Amino acid sequence: MSSRAEEQDKGVGAALRRPDGFGAPPAPAAALGASSGGFGRRATPIPATTNGMPPLTVANDRTAPADDGIELSFAAEQSVETRAAETRTAASDESDPLAGELVDWLQLELRRGRDVQQEAVLCALGALAGYAAQQAIRETLVKTGKLTLDQAFAVIETRSGEVFFFGELLNAVIVAKDSPGNSNGNGAAANGGPGHASIWKIVADGGRDAGAINLPDVIDIIKNCAATVGRDEFGIPRVADAHMPNILPHEAVSRFWPAARRKLAGKDPMSWPLHLALAARSLIVSLKHTLRPDIAVQIVMEAAVPMSKIDPVSLPKE
Repeated sequence: MSSRAEEQDKGVGAALRRPDGFGAPPAPAAALGASSGGFGRRATPIPATTNGMPPLTVANDRTAPADDGIELSFAAEQSVETRAAETRTAASDESDPLAGELVDWLQLELRRGRDVQQEAVLCALGALAGYAAQQAIRETLVKTGKLTLDQAFAVIETRSGEVFFFGELLNAVIVAKDSPGNSNGNGAAANGGPGHASIWKIVADGGRDAGAINLPDVIDIIKNCAATVGRDEFGIPRVADAHMPNILPHEAVSRFWPAARRKLAGKDPMSWPLHLALAARSLIVSLKHTLRPDIAVQIVMEAAVPMSKIDPVSLPKE
């Protein structure tokens, strides 16, 4: 796993500093110790974001132009659409053998005595799916030299020195670009209409298959993630205490990513988050009589979105 210094060698752009998370109003320049009214090393303030997501072109102000053959806005769309065709088929017929293996593995790992808290399993699957989305882009686009790290992600640094990764490519893997993500989950992409496979599409379909009428608002989850970056609330699922997982998303990634990565070996990296999303989908459907599917979907996505942003350096070395 590369160190932060190695990432900087690949061309990490200017750090963007926003002390209260990306959803918060900009702090006065004096509060940031700047005499010129800038943010961190930037000379001008960061403009407003869209749906809580920092704009890629602003975040990477020192980035070189991308390769003409790569569409930055949703370059992941073609990769997910073409390379994960088998995964999408599995999503429709629920026959992906790896999904069942992943569920069985995490249920065993999270067993306490004879009991397994299924909310914890859903949280772990969501957290791993989100982190796998970032890793898929690194493997497919950054390590192959198609994009620099700055072109693939909007790299955000908080005042405390924590680093997070945002960007349109990452959003494309998490939420299909033409899904509005409204509270009832009736977006075209989520309903199996136009749009590429994504974590949200697969998990939301599972919720509807389990009988959910109103699904959580995925855009609200994305906004909350952006607004809590650098805060204690970051990565804490917003669910009732009765359904709070007994393992939190970051701990789940720290504990289980090395083993999950081994289980995904041999699969196309762009399919990694989709296999984990399929596992979450299968569990949501199997739990439909014991756990409300809208709550199950909420747990998965509340873990997936923030864990897609975390710095690999914050995890134990494999």
